[in-house]
Amino acid sequence: MKASVIIVSLLLGACTAAQRPELPADPYAIEADPRFIKTDRLGSRTCFTAKGSRWPDLLPRGALALAVGPYLEMDRRSQHRQDISQCRYSLMLLLLREDSMLPLTPDSEVYRFTWIPSFHANRSIRVARRGNVYSLHVKVEGKDEGALATDRRILLTPTQWQVLQQRLEQARFWSEVHFSSPLPYAYGDGATWLFEGGRNGRYRALDIHSPNRDGLAGPFYELGAFLLELSGIPMTEHTLY
Repeated sequence: MKASVIIVSLLLGACTAAQRPELPADPYAIEADPRFIKTDRLGSRTCFTAKGSRWPDLLPRGALALAVGPYLEMDRRSQHRQDISQCRYSLMLLLLREDSMLPLTPDSEVYRFTWIPSFHANRSIRVARRGNVYSLHVKVEGKDEGALATDRRILLTPTQWQVLQQRLEQARFWSEVHFSSPLPYAYGDGATWLFEGGRNGRYRALDIHSPNRDGLAGPFYELGAFLLELSGIPMTEHTLY
């Protein structure tokens, strides 16, 4: 019996080691090469680089088919660009010690706002409803690799959750978003605002480049700003971009 337990433990340990992400030494200087993205029989996707780093794609395939600009300009990404975007965002989420939002658990609703700026620390805010309990988990990237400057959980009130629902409705997060025009060009500096949501078995992701507060993307700006306010780490309009 003891021998059998030892063998099973070794096998489980080997499986865990095989699945452990091996993040790039300099994640900000490396983009995933889509030629090295592999999909297993269960549909799980793994990102690889030529230098041997590997990590899971935390977003379902096709989640980021659209690139969205500051005024809700839209452009449809090629599969090549989708793979690069999803692997890049997945890497940032892993550095924030986040995981995939899927699979969704019954009787729950969850949203995650990930702010990936050019000149400040990355941060993620995950809010969830499980039954009648509402919670928020905020994480801010630290200066040392793999460290977090902030890792805090707080409970939300039903009123705060209701206001969040209003913000989501104003942004038409779960509706077909009407974009203003084709995305005219690629943006450089700024910030990626990655919004994810899951409810009733449905998942949606949308990444917007520095949504303009006074334009059509204003409701998304207000949604992100509200989540930052809930987290207890508010930012001024001059810092939030």
